[in-house]
Amino acid sequence: MKRIAALLMLAAMPGVAIAQAPVCMPENQAAALVTFALPTLVEQLANRCRDDLPPTSYLQANAAALADRYRPDAAAAWPEARRAIAGIFTQFLGQPMPKDMNSDLIRTLAEPALGGLLAKQVNRSDCHVADAAVANVAPLTGRQIGRLAAIAATIADRKGKGIAGVLKVCKAGDDQ
Repeated sequence: MKRIAALLMLAAMPGVAIAQAPVCMPENQAAALVTFALPTLVEQLANRCRDDLPPTSYLQANAAALADRYRPDAAAAWPEARRAIAGIFTQFLGQPMPKDMNSDLIRTLAEPALGGLLAKQVNRSDCHVADAAVANVAPLTGRQIGRLAAIAATIADRKGKGIAGVLKVCKAGDDQ
């Protein structure tokens, strides 16, 4: 029962996180989270933009292959992404993530939640821009895209709220 309650809290974290001011996350952890979520993000973004993009668009034509190509980098990013998730868990629930929480179970819950959360940040009116962005970064590895996204999030975060109120990357000199 305790495990089920903890899993429900973890699943609810994006909604809870949006309501609270985020503490910054080290760039390497932010990059790992993006890299970890990348396969699902690409698939979810293609689904989200399905009605707004022609079937011949880069995203619609290549999402499945890109997701498959990014899966090895996503798997390699999991240990650091899990540390980031543990930090988020502690920040928003006020206690450390229980050690007995199965890492594979957290991974199974976190990947679609993170990918979906990030995909929802793209307005459907921006699907053509997202398609162009995906086409331009497609030659990069998943790890390179994760690092680039973390750097871009740091630069773009003008109001100090992070991406979706969750992913605020520490700037030089910020407390971690």
